[in-house]
Amino acid sequence: MPSFNVRFIKTVCDDTGGEHRACQAAFKVDAASLSAAAQQAETDFCKQKSVRDWTIFADVLELRTPPALANPSTSAFRASRQDELS
Repeated sequence: MPSFNVRFIKTVCDDTGGEHRACQAAFKVDAASLSAAAQQAETDFCKQKSVRDWTIFADVLELRTPPALANPSTSAFRASRQDELS
């Protein structure tokens, strides 16, 4: 079963108004597919933070496939709360 690198990212502003991406958590997930990895990552993150909604702590969930499995159409996946609402 392949593993996926997962990062939960929050965009924060500094004192001059500049935006920066802050990693809230990073780990690996073993899953059969990219979508299964996203679902597992959300579940694991919520358990770790004791919340029901991961978007309380992060704006974006990034998943990357291992280099051996990567191809241009599936090498990275980004999900945000806006994606879920669309």
